[in-house]
Amino acid sequence: MTLLRNVTAVTLNERREIVDDAAIKIDGTRISSIGKSSDYSQSTDELDCNGLIAIPGLIDTHSHADQSLLRGLGDQMHWIPFLEKVVDPYLARRSQSTSILANQLSMVEMLKGGTTSFVSPNTDPSDDINELMDAATRIGIRAIFCRFTTSDDDWPEVRTRFKEWQSNKDSLARIWFGVDIPRVPGDAYRPEFYQRIKDESEHLETGMVYHFCSEYEDAAFMVNEFNQTPAEWSLSNGLLGQNVILINGCQVTAREIEILAETRTHLSHSPVANMKMATGILPAADALHAGINLGLGTDGALNNNSYDMFLEMKCACLLQNSLKRTPRALLPEQALEMATINGAKALGRDDLGSLEAGKKADIVLLDLDASRTQPIHDLVSNIVFSASSSQVKHVFVDGRHVLKDFNVQGISEKRLIASAKAETKEIRDLIGAKPTTKWPRI
Repeated sequence: MTLLRNVTAVTLNERREIVDDAAIKIDGTRISSIGKSSDYSQSTDELDCNGLIAIPGLIDTHSHADQSLLRGLGDQMHWIPFLEKVVDPYLARRSQSTSILANQLSMVEMLKGGTTSFVSPNTDPSDDINELMDAATRIGIRAIFCRFTTSDDDWPEVRTRFKEWQSNKDSLARIWFGVDIPRVPGDAYRPEFYQRIKDESEHLETGMVYHFCSEYEDAAFMVNEFNQTPAEWSLSNGLLGQNVILINGCQVTAREIEILAETRTHLSHSPVANMKMATGILPAADALHAGINLGLGTDGALNNNSYDMFLEMKCACLLQNSLKRTPRALLPEQALEMATINGAKALGRDDLGSLEAGKKADIVLLDLDASRTQPIHDLVSNIVFSASSSQVKHVFVDGRHVLKDFNVQGISEKRLIASAKAETKEIRDLIGAKPTTKWPRI
């Protein structure tokens, strides 16, 4: 049993209560109770939080965790050369050990920024998924690795391996399907294959993820090739529903928003990467108003260039305010919901996303006693608009104290960074890239 005393708990419970001078009791992997500190007797395993702010663990619903070693190599690129010149050669030539290193570096960055769960949408067939699952568990972060599934030729092995992966009950990681859909001329169209994946995902009680209506070109391609909008195409191919997360939706229409709401399909919004790559703007406020469950995602270090969910929350609000020309288009409370309770719903987890008795003990403790976050007139406003990921002091995942006084416990960050630095030249050689700094270095 662990007792977190003297916190301000932003619970995200049904009433959205904020409990001042609170205590959070952790028994095993779950929160057993939340109340006033004065109601709890002294405990031998107690953390005096001295006024820290407790929020639920942040949930990144779109995070290419294997791309951290590519940070800065995709700048100023449109999405098609971005894939052809960087992502595709990287995936074709990297080793499994390089992939593990990249994922570990991303996981550490996420944990230090308060992210306790993430969805990696295109886990490559060449990856060792067992090693990835073990890495996530050692570091102490919940991961959903979406095994990229592209054809019938790949199907028998994937179906067999899914049962093996799911049998690892001790892992914090889960495996979903990453679906390859046609987005540009020349891409294969496999309607029977899509239905097979959807049926199997429901049979295995797992999920599906794919990039949806992300850029102008892929949205236009759907209309020109199939005479359907992306949502209409997804509906006709059985690729919508409660176990599906769609990524981006930057070109989505009003009718498509209705379709996603009607089918209870989840949507992940990545405002920073969308702005950086100039791919378009999801009308997030309209999606929320229509009843779509909308989460937040960072996309990744290649086109973001970080895994910072605090930045995503702030930018989500700013982008919608600019789009709608009103400072109330997306409120900070909605952004925090998107990063927590909405993300949990997208993952199909009713035991995550809020600080409540009976839920998993995924807890982030923020130190807002800094010039950038004081004074506090509106706590949620300060969390979303003022706080930095660097103010995450402690993180608990599944009741385990995985970040203690700003330090990750499950891996040596110093050695990890040294390994990443040693890979720098090799990574550039893999994709044929030169150092990209525009100004001379002497």
